[in-house]
Formats: sequence, C-alpha cells, structure tokens
Amino acid sequence: MTFDFTQMNFMFGLLMDDKTSVEAAEKIRALKKTLRLEDFRFGDIFPLLLTDNGGEFANVAAFTDDAEGLPGTKLYFCDPYCSSQKPRVEKNHSIFRDIVPKGESFDDFTQDMVNTIFSHVNGSKRKVFHGKSPYEDFVYFFNEEVATLLGIRHIPAEDVIQDKRLLKMLKKTPPKGTGEDKSGLTRGCH
Repeated sequence: MTFDFTQMNFMFGLLMDDKTSVEAAEKIRALKKTLRLEDFRFGDIFPLLLTDNGGEFANVAAFTDDAEGLPGTKLYFCDPYCSSQKPRVEKNHSIFRDIVPKGESFDDFTQDMVNTIFSHVNGSKRKVFHGKSPYEDFVYFFNEEVATLLGIRHIPAEDVIQDKRLLKMLKKTPPKGTGEDKSGLTRGCH
C-alpha cells in the first residue's frame, strides 16, 4: 500500500501480506499510533487520501477517523481505470518497478527493504521541482522527524540507486536486528 504526497511527489509504502481491508486497517492504525506517540495527528499530515477502489480500502473509518473516532481525513476514490487521476503516483510506481521488476515476489521483503527502496525513490532531484528531491520538499513542508516516522531517510542524490542493483544489494544485506523500525512497523514481518 503506497502513499504519495502529490505536491512534492514524496512516497512511502506499507508492506502487506494479503491486501485485505483488515490488514490495511491494522497498518493504518499502527501508523496513526506511531504518529500520535510523537504528537503528530494523522489528519494534519494526511488531510485527504485519494485511492483506487481496491477492497483493502473497504474500512473507510480506519482511514478517515482519528483515535477518538472523529473524522480527521477525507477519503476519495478514483474512477476505475483512470490512472490519469493520480499521475504522479504512477511516476513513482514506475521508478519503484525500475528497482523491483514486475513479477518479482514480495515474499522475502521486509518493511525495512520497502523503506529503503522508497528512500531512494524520494532521493533523486527532479526538474519539475526545480532541482529539489521529493525528500527535500517533504522535509521543507513537514520535517525530518515525520519523514523518519514514515520510514523514509535522506539519500544524497549522488548515492541514489533506481534500478535492480538496489534490490540485489538489499537481498544480500538483510536488515540489522529485530524489533520495530521508526515507522512503528515490525521488521521482518510483512
């Protein structure tokens, strides 16, 4: 499940086993809890979510309501087969696919691997953003702490890898330790 902040094209992802509404709701609740523990409100960072009509979004309240059950985020659904309604999402997905080719199994992926991949996706400078990277723009609008809570770290442009080499490197070097990463999601589980 990926999230894209369209104004700066910053993207992060939450690794899911089976893409059910139950699992998606659990991931969102964990993210909301992580943010709340650091005094950030989900609705302040995600005032609006635009998604497709996938079944994983069936529990609308999990995405829209805050911890007290009050609406904090608006959720809208794209029209079927209209990727043009989320064009920047598709751009980042194509960069992701340059790193993780279509058909590649996610079975051995960890949340740390996904975080590293999206850190590289967010690290390249983009002409459309006047030479800034999505990470730099995100940190300007929010801050580095929020990026870290979403599992994304700064990758200097000269160190960005956006092809299959990154995936090969990640598979050779498993994540260090166990427990929870900064995004509040358990490492090694997906």
